[in-house]
Amino acid sequence: MIQLFCIPFAGGNVYSYQGFHKHVGDRTKTVPLEYPGRGRRTKEPLLFSIQELCFDLVAQMRSCIRGPYALFGHSMGAYLGYLAVRSLVTEGSFPLPCHMFVSGASGPSLPRTQTNLHTLGKMAFIAELVKYGGMPKELIANKELTDYFEPILRADFQAIETDTIQARPPLDLAITVMTGVADKIITLDKARAWQAETTIPITVHTFPGEHFFIFDHWPHIGKIVEKTLKSLPQNCIQQG
Repeated sequence: MIQLFCIPFAGGNVYSYQGFHKHVGDRTKTVPLEYPGRGRRTKEPLLFSIQELCFDLVAQMRSCIRGPYALFGHSMGAYLGYLAVRSLVTEGSFPLPCHMFVSGASGPSLPRTQTNLHTLGKMAFIAELVKYGGMPKELIANKELTDYFEPILRADFQAIETDTIQARPPLDLAITVMTGVADKIITLDKARAWQAETTIPITVHTFPGEHFFIFDHWPHIGKIVEKTLKSLPQNCIQQG
């Protein structure tokens, strides 16, 4: 059994991956992770830096890893998952994951195109997220949900936009990249930039849809995950 750690996007929580476990096959166990200040950890204070969020994720993973593992992260979750892997490997606690799946995310080494959204007023902030397709339609249509998630999203965007890009050597890590063809935020070239983070050729899958294409394609995404993990060399699984 391979553990698949599922890491939420900005504003997301463990429920963002609700039902995903039905599509990844019986050899994979999904393990959704939770950031503070939302979902099952609503009573905890929000975090406002990538470093704090990464530290929290690493602590969760360290306490959960029981053998071979892989990661799935969407948008901010892909970046944080990548940083968490680097941290775990650097500290020597665990080997590299068997595989990493990233969706709706540009390569971590690319410069940020937006750096001030988190400083905008509430309506301007929401309007910008809507404009770029960076907010699920379910939230936009519900004022109560918008009021609840706005401070969470703002905290996450502050973490992203104030993070410092660092040059890092590539990992020997197999990465599958997924992206929406109509994504206004992440172009195909930006998604392909994940190649700079690994010595192994990446695999890229495109899907109809915008930034949150994942919600319309869980069965297909699950099949990709299942097929990929089933094809792993036995020595990779044993090393996990």
